Amino acid sequence: MKTAVRLLVYLITIVAFAVTAPSVWSARAKKRKQFIPPPTPTPPGAPSTDLSSFVGANLEKVLGPLEVKVPMPRAELAQLRASFASRFSKASLAERPQSQAALAVCDALSQAMDERDKAMLNPSRKQLARNETHSFDKTLSK
Repeated sequence: MKTAVRLLVYLITIVAFAVTAPSVWSARAKKRKQFIPPPTPTPPGAPSTDLSSFVGANLEKVLGPLEVKVPMPRAELAQLRASFASRFSKASLAERPQSQAALAVCDALSQAMDERDKAMLNPSRKQLARNETHSFDKTLSK
């Protein structure tokens, strides 16, 4: 009887192994997912391309007529300047002049925005700017 029970247990075990998938009872380790390295970040473009897009979109706001009150893109300029400062700190010696020039352009644009705000607050400066524009237009028409 003992041998019959043992034989039955062995038979059930063999059938169980035959029915189940090999990955369940296999001694080999499970197959790991293939390692995919993270994508390498693309290096930022030249500062001139960033400045060109900023100036193209905002120059009319900064240097436009004083009669029209438009919001100045100060936050965008500050963000652009911060990215140039970050690039400058990481740049090689050959790339530093580009970043330094970009920082200087950002400072000049910021100063132009400040001057525009001062002119908007001072009515005599606003009138002076209007007269200069008018006399310039007369000169062109001659």
